[in-house]
Amino acid sequence: MDLPKRVITEVARGESKPARLPAWWKELQDAAWADYERLPMPNRKDERWRFTDLNKIAVNGCTVGTPISGDAFASLQKLFLPGKAAAFLFANDSLLFSRPLSPEARERGVIFAPLLDAAVGSADLVKSYLFEERVALGAEKLESLHRACATAGAFLYVPRGIELKEPLELSFWLTEANAATFPHLLVILEENAHARLHLRFGSTNPKGGFACSVEELFLGAGAKLDLFTHRKWAEGVCSFDLASIRLSRDAASTTFQLNLGGSYTRTESRSRLLGPGAQSVMLSATLARDREEFDQRSFQEHAAPRTKSDLLYKSALYGSSRTIFAGMIDVDPQAQQTDAYQSNRNLILSPEAEANSLPGLEILANDVRCTHGSTIGQVDPEELFYCLQRGIPLETAQRLFVLGFLTDVVDRIEDEEAKSAMVEELECSLR
Repeated sequence: MDLPKRVITEVARGESKPARLPAWWKELQDAAWADYERLPMPNRKDERWRFTDLNKIAVNGCTVGTPISGDAFASLQKLFLPGKAAAFLFANDSLLFSRPLSPEARERGVIFAPLLDAAVGSADLVKSYLFEERVALGAEKLESLHRACATAGAFLYVPRGIELKEPLELSFWLTEANAATFPHLLVILEENAHARLHLRFGSTNPKGGFACSVEELFLGAGAKLDLFTHRKWAEGVCSFDLASIRLSRDAASTTFQLNLGGSYTRTESRSRLLGPGAQSVMLSATLARDREEFDQRSFQEHAAPRTKSDLLYKSALYGSSRTIFAGMIDVDPQAQQTDAYQSNRNLILSPEAEANSLPGLEILANDVRCTHGSTIGQVDPEELFYCLQRGIPLETAQRLFVLGFLTDVVDRIEDEEAKSAMVEELECSLR
C-alpha cells in the first residue's frame, strides 16, 4: 500500500535557509530537494518497511522555524541547568542556550560549535565531511528531506591524541504543535582522540510534530566515542533518527539509545568497521506504551579483519504498542576473524501489544564467529504468583520485572554517570 498523498508533502523549507548559509551548503540543499522529489514513497512492498504502519508517518502541516512561545522558552531555561560541560540547547531548530568549551580544550584545538558557525569558521573541514554518509536502510527519502532542510545542529572536532574529560551535552526540542526539526550532528575524532556525548530529543508541547535527525560520526585510528541518546517525544510526534558511524583501525564506539514516547519513532543505525581491530557496541532500551510504535533498523558492516560488533536491543511493550526490529550483520570476504553478535529481546506486558523481530546474517568470510537471535515473551506467571503471594501488588511486580529487564542493557554502559541517569529516567517513566 502506497502512502496517502497527504502524508509527505513539501515542508516550508524556505525558512530553513538562513542568510548566512554558505553557498556550497545551499547547493547541497537544492540537490537534496531534487533527491527527495525523485525518490519514491516508502511502501509495504519494500522489505525495509515490513510491519511498519505507514499511516503514522506524518509531515503534512509541519513547518520549519516555528516561533517559540514565552512559556516554552521559560520551561527550557529551567531545564538548562548550570554545569561544567559544554552544551547547546536548540528548540524548533533555533539555538537558545549554550555553555562554551573550557579554555584548555579550545587551546588544544577542540571545536564544539553550532553547525552553522562551524560551516563558516571551519569551512574546509565541515565541507569535507558534511552529508558524506548515507545510512541507506530504507529511509532514503526522509534522509533527503533532512539534507534539504537541516541547518541546526552541532559540530565536534577533537584533534589527534586529545581526550575530553567532561562529557558534551546537546539537546533538541519541539515546543509548538506541528513544528518540524532537522537536527544534524557531525563528529570527527582524529587518531587516538576520545569524547563522550549526551544527546537528548524531547517535546514541551503535548501535541504532534515532526523530527528527522542525522548523526555522522567519523573515528580515526584508535579513537573512542561514547554516544548516549535519550528520546522522549510527546504523544503524536513522528520522528526519524538516522545514524552512521565510520570506524578506522582500532577505533571503538559505544552507542546507547533510550526510547520513550512519541507516536512513531524510526531509528536507523549503521556501524561501519573499516579498519582492522575496530569495535562497535550498539545498545538500545525501549519502553513502549499505548499506541506507540518503535521501528528500529540496524546494519553491522564488517569490512576489515579482526573487527568486533555487539548489538543488544531490548523492548518492553504495554497497551497496544508495537515494536519492529530488523538487523543485519554483513561480513565482507576480507573480514576474516570477525566477531559479531546481535540480539533483540522483547517483553510483552499486554495481549494487544505486538513485537516483530527480523535478525539477519550475510557472511562471505570463512573464519568468523557470528551469532544472532531474538526472543519475544511474557513475564513468567510463576514469578508473578511468587510476588503476589508475598503481598507485592501486580502492577508493582510488573514494574520491577520491566526495570530489571531493561536495566540489563543499561548495565552495559561503562560511564557510571550516564548509567545512573538512564536508570533514573527509566524508574521515573515506569512510575
